[in-house]
Parts: sequence; C-alpha cells; structure tokens
Amino acid sequence: MYENLLAQDGARASLIGDIESGSVPPALLFSGPPASGKLTAALETARILSCTRKGAWNCSCSDCARHRLLIHGDLLLLGKRSFPEEIIVAREFLLRSPGQASAYFFLRSIQKLLARFNPALWSGEETKLGKAVPLMQSIEEALDLIDPEGLGGEIPATIAKAVESAYSDALSLEPFAPEAPGVFMIRNMEVWAQLAPAGRRKTVIIENADRMQDSARNAMLKILEEPPETVRFILLTSRRASMLATILSRSRLYSFAPRDGAATALVLSRVFKSDEMAPSLQSYLESRIPFPPQLARVHAERFAGRILADLTDKSPAIGPFGRAIAQEAALAGKSIAELLDELGEATGGFGSKDKAMAGSFVQFIKALLSVFSDLLKESAGEPAIVALVDRWSRLAREAAVQYGSLNRNPDLLVKVLATSFGDSI
Repeated sequence: MYENLLAQDGARASLIGDIESGSVPPALLFSGPPASGKLTAALETARILSCTRKGAWNCSCSDCARHRLLIHGDLLLLGKRSFPEEIIVAREFLLRSPGQASAYFFLRSIQKLLARFNPALWSGEETKLGKAVPLMQSIEEALDLIDPEGLGGEIPATIAKAVESAYSDALSLEPFAPEAPGVFMIRNMEVWAQLAPAGRRKTVIIENADRMQDSARNAMLKILEEPPETVRFILLTSRRASMLATILSRSRLYSFAPRDGAATALVLSRVFKSDEMAPSLQSYLESRIPFPPQLARVHAERFAGRILADLTDKSPAIGPFGRAIAQEAALAGKSIAELLDELGEATGGFGSKDKAMAGSFVQFIKALLSVFSDLLKESAGEPAIVALVDRWSRLAREAAVQYGSLNRNPDLLVKVLATSFGDSI
C-alpha cells in the first residue's frame, strides 16, 4: 500500500494502520506544505478503500484499474488547484521517457482537471460550463487513445498527436476551472454521497479545503455532522489554522512533513526519472511554466507600485510594504505603458497562441490580488486605503470574470485595468 507516497513515512504508517485495523474515520484531514504528497495519499486512500483485494498499486481488480486512471465513479475530486505546472511537467516526462509510469502520470494530471467539471458537481448549473464543454469532449477523445499498459519505447505518431491535443486543450480548459467549490457544488456532492456506491466505498477529496467560502464551509459542516456510512471525506490543506474549528473537530488529522533536499531528490528520481536538483517539488513544478507565480508577483508589485507612487505623499496610512514597492517603482521611473510592455515581453502577450501561456492572465490577476491583500494587512483599517484597495480588488476580479466567462481579450483587459486603477485614486 502507498508504494508511490515517498518520504512521508509518518503519514504512510498512520494510514496503513487505520486501513488494516478497519478504523478509517468518516472524515480525514491531510495537512502539510504544498506538493508534500497529500493528494497522492488521498487518491491512494480512495483506491485502497475500493479495492476488492489487498490494495497493492499494481492490483488487477477492475476498481483499482479505474482508480489508477482517475475515472472511477465512486471518486469525487474538487477544490482549488493550479493545474498547468503538473500538466506541463507530465507532458515533458512522457515525451522524454515514454512508458507506463509516464503515461499514467500524464493521464492523471489531466484527469485531475477534468474532475472539476464532473456532471455530479454541476447538476442544475450546466449553463455555467459554457465553452468548457467542447474542450472537455476533445480532451476525453484524445485520452481514450492513450493506453499506459501498451506504451513503451518510442511513441507512435497517433499517440503523440493525441498527447499534444490533450495537452493543448487541457491548458485552454484550465482557466475555466472554478477558483473554489461553490455552495451548489457542496450540495450536489451531498446528493451524490447519499447514493449507493458502485463498488465498496465512495470517496470525496477536497483540495485546499481551507479556501472554501463561508457558505460552502457551512454546507460541508452539515454533511460531516451525519456522514453517510459508505463515504469517506478527505480534506486537504496547507493552512490548517484557517480551517473551521468545527470541521477540525470532526476530522482525524494526518500530518505531512516538509520534504528536505534529499527527499525532493528522491521524488524527482523515482517519480520523474530526473536527476535535476531543486529546493522543493513545488519549485520544480513551477520552474516548468513560462510565467511562474514568482514572476507574476514581481510584475504585480511593479504594476501596483507605480500606481501607489502617486499616492504615498497623500496618505501616510500606506504601510511599509506599500511604500517599498512605490519607492522602487518611482526609482525605476517607468510609466504604466512601459511596465505593460515588459509584462507583454514576459508572457509573449496574454493572448499568446502558446497554450502554456493560457493561464498567464489569471496568474497575473491572482498575483495582483495577493499584493492587494498584503496592502490591506498594513492599512491599519485606514478607511481611505481600505476603500481604495477594495475597489482595485473588485476591478481585478471583474477583469478575471470578463476573461473567463465572456472571452474578452486579456491584453486589452489589463490595459483597461491600468487606466481604471489610476482613475480610482
């Protein structure tokens, strides 16, 4: 059991002990740093609880076969997640080292994304899927052509074409994935959970459960108060302190430790067949995307700093962080137009045809919202600053909605944002 959960001996031993003793609780909370193996462990737990034999990874029972491909009808996977990093790395791995392991990794990386569009979660809200549906259908058709069990050596041309098609469409689909499960999803999940499982057990996995909105959290709490006997709920978090105390009290904690350099090297070697060195698995994954979060944050700080530079003399309530990025922007002496040009060079243009850049606009908006959040923390409740940053945050979220739902040109949206921010001072 848990053969693919590496460098997490404590969590692994606890899970195996509970499974072998038949004492797996209704709700499990996996807490630990990003990319520490929480989702791997959760998916393995779902597979083992469904297995009709002894739970080995290579078990030949039909339930395990479907779980390995993440297509089992008794599995529901939802919650906030960034997908491009893993999908890009998975494609690179498959093309570099074709075989069963890399094919499974590629298929699973995309199935994690498709899971967010499971019809069981969207019942009654199907119209919200809009342009996502054709992409999902195209991805599923391509994935049907990729058989991990029959792949080895050189990739046939037809399979290579299917890989590129699934990869491209998945990166185009990613911006449509919900930021967090809405309350309607939690309620739909409750309906799904009440139905009898097709096999031995149903499993619901919620990533970043701490980031659910209050209404969704409260709906989740009601389910955990009287969970169906045939379902296990696995909640994942990197911020345990942000979880509702009432949810914590109804969940059994499994702690995942940070992986050091040696543990990261082991994962890279065993999972990715790579001898590359990286400080963490998260940094390895993020290094593969053309516009990583760290770079998005740099441009977001420059962007916000340029606007704040005109505000610092007028409002001493701007904290040290706000003053620092404003001073840096002032010293650089670059206009908003020049900063937008630099941003365009870094991303190749948000509307770039490069599918790996499909989520770059959303990544930039997330970085902006993170900068605004940091500004609010230092505002000391100053009404003028709070009102201003709230207005900027609203404008940024509206731009994200226009991009995701209305398919507006992202390069034009960011220019409109720059003007709107300036006009709001």
